[in-house]
Amino acid sequence: MSDAIDENKDGQACNLDYLLVNLGRNRAAAERLIRIFLENYPQLVARLERAAADHDILAMQDAAHDIRSSCVLFSAHQTVALARELEYMLYCHRRDGVQVDWLARSTRLRDSLSGVRAELLSYLGEGGAAAAP
Repeated sequence: MSDAIDENKDGQACNLDYLLVNLGRNRAAAERLIRIFLENYPQLVARLERAAADHDILAMQDAAHDIRSSCVLFSAHQTVALARELEYMLYCHRRDGVQVDWLARSTRLRDSLSGVRAELLSYLGEGGAAAAP
């Protein structure tokens, strides 16, 4: 049985209707927020990958927190759940020395984040606005 909070309808990575409702159906504001996310996406991924490769727990915690915070805006529940899970694993590692394959954990989060990016790019393309480079 799946947890409904970690899934969006129709297998979508995001719930952009929720974003639009919260913005008073202001599509221009939604597109600005999406573009900001897309501009920051490469740095978010690079920070996560670098931290995982270096086993830099604090940098990984910062990256996971920033990813979670960014994805909450778009109701990207699966990505938010993976970021939250990674943050918890980092906490357990610091507290108890729990050993974790950081590259594998970060790869799951990175892949989910990539799905968010793809959906946001698609939204911009379908909305008649020029897609971000």
